Amino acid sequence: MVQIFTKMDDARADWLALSRVATISPYQSFAFLAAWLETVGRAEGVSPFIVVARDDAGAPEALLPFGVIVRKKIRIASYLGGRESNFNLPLLRPGAGYDGAKLRALLDTAGRRASTPVDLYYLRNQPRRFEDVTNPLAFENAQDSPSFGYGATLPATVDALAARLSKDTRKKLRRKEARLAEYGAVAYEHRARGARAAEIISALIRQKSERFAVGADFARCDMPALLQRLCDRDDDGAMELHAISAGGRIVAAYAGVTRGHRFSAMLNSFDQEAEIARCSPGDLLLHALMRDLVARGMTHFDLGAGEARYKNSVCDETIELCDALTPVSALGRVAAPMLSAYLRLKRRVKQTPALAGAYYRLRSARAA
Repeated sequence: MVQIFTKMDDARADWLALSRVATISPYQSFAFLAAWLETVGRAEGVSPFIVVARDDAGAPEALLPFGVIVRKKIRIASYLGGRESNFNLPLLRPGAGYDGAKLRALLDTAGRRASTPVDLYYLRNQPRRFEDVTNPLAFENAQDSPSFGYGATLPATVDALAARLSKDTRKKLRRKEARLAEYGAVAYEHRARGARAAEIISALIRQKSERFAVGADFARCDMPALLQRLCDRDDDGAMELHAISAGGRIVAAYAGVTRGHRFSAMLNSFDQEAEIARCSPGDLLLHALMRDLVARGMTHFDLGAGEARYKNSVCDETIELCDALTPVSALGRVAAPMLSAYLRLKRRVKQTPALAGAYYRLRSARAA
């Protein structure tokens, strides 16, 4: 039996039941996606399209956390979470037998049964494997996503984490921290709440605005409300805010979501003042964040999708991501090749250093 839910709360019981057994990232947590849909998703015009398949006894065995958005009269179903979700996965009961063929049939059935049929499934940023489990929605003909994901398995102790750094790297970090201390006492904050969380969120958005000219986008899509709402939770999908300050001034921040023993970094920023930026406050905070995670017994850590030098410096795992395009209607079959060509071009640009630099400069200029 297949059901389609157009309200998050109607799928809550099935979602939570499968969350306890499925291999998913923090981005598929009910709390994270419910908060995202009520804030960013609502601003972007996303409508829930949650597909649940049941066994003969009526128990859920598969849940596809999708939403529908209309672009140029094409109804596109994608994972809930939008750009804020770095890793997208289905919720599948282990042993239920959902291979690629069975999931293709489920997509087709759901797309045609919807009150307003879906034209195209665009399943982006799907890990081909996640925590040693193969993702059956990463179909054989799925194309590589524009970017990779980056992660690491954390050691058991802070000393073992420090041992991963070379002597020269540790020395450089100490020098940068000492230089930063010239602006006042350096303080690291982890898992901020309440009024302090709001201050860190404000600093994070301001700093990202200064660097990428995205502050207006954040305000328009209600990003501050999403971050604040997730900070007020303690369950899977809750948000953690981490910051470093010098003389009381927040000079870098990290926002990430958690599930079990995994921390997934979602947003980060640092102060753009030249002298402060030379102290690499983002790097200092990243290492302090990882020490905090290890001390708490966290075992998995990731920095999401997208290439960056600092990711390579602390991550030893490259997470292969793919995009699957599955048309349902005639209109979807026309749109799929064009979207596929765009995604291939985007990947070529992002994987070519010279082109990638021009791409990010153009994106910042357009957002200004």
